[in-house]
Amino acid sequence: MRPIPLPRLLLSVLALALVAACAPAATGEGADVRPYRLPPLDPALRYVVAVYDIETEPTRVDLSLLPARERDARLFTDLGSGIGDIVTRELFELGRFDLVERRNLAAAIAEQDLGRTGRFDPTTVAGVGRLVGAELILVGAVTELSIDRSSAVVPGFLGGAVVTTVQVGVELRFVEVATGRILGIGNGVGRGVDAEVTVDGLQQALRLLRVGTVRQSIVASALRNAIRDAVEQAALGLPPRR
Repeated sequence: MRPIPLPRLLLSVLALALVAACAPAATGEGADVRPYRLPPLDPALRYVVAVYDIETEPTRVDLSLLPARERDARLFTDLGSGIGDIVTRELFELGRFDLVERRNLAAAIAEQDLGRTGRFDPTTVAGVGRLVGAELILVGAVTELSIDRSSAVVPGFLGGAVVTTVQVGVELRFVEVATGRILGIGNGVGRGVDAEVTVDGLQQALRLLRVGTVRQSIVASALRNAIRDAVEQAALGLPPRR
């Protein structure tokens, strides 16, 4: 085998180093999910919270990577329910709230026939909260979910690589059941970058969000970080529980 000329070898090494620096490796489950900054609370000091489905709208949430057959009429409804489940688990991990089982909340919403209209009105929220024994209701919305795939060309490195950037924004609000007042509002943004993730991997991550599951993906990590930022910011606005 002919030896590689030194200048060409050095160029290849530099190109590999540049790609490694500019394009982070794929993220593992939880690897890029930041820890909570707020400490847990004593159980006697915790509010009882019920989590509504999270609002998702086609104008803010980009699901165009999914095949057309999967973008059905229930897609955004299911996605809102799935993300609501994820928010509930994130609240549980924070250790500052006692949580109402979401199936009980869904039953109360169905009983009051609030599935289509008035669902996110603060006074309506308060009424449903009383039915399930909650002191606070958490409502919110995904304000952004964007997935960008672009080529990053590095000279001498097989034409470059496709870099995927995911950005997720979330707004969350704590509503007091007794009064219908909003006591705390939080906004969070999560971002992930990966030079190795495939379209199939991104599609699977979006499907899992629809059923309330997070596994190894930059989509899940970005969403969880956005939720954690929003939850902590909103929690800081709450008065101590009496």
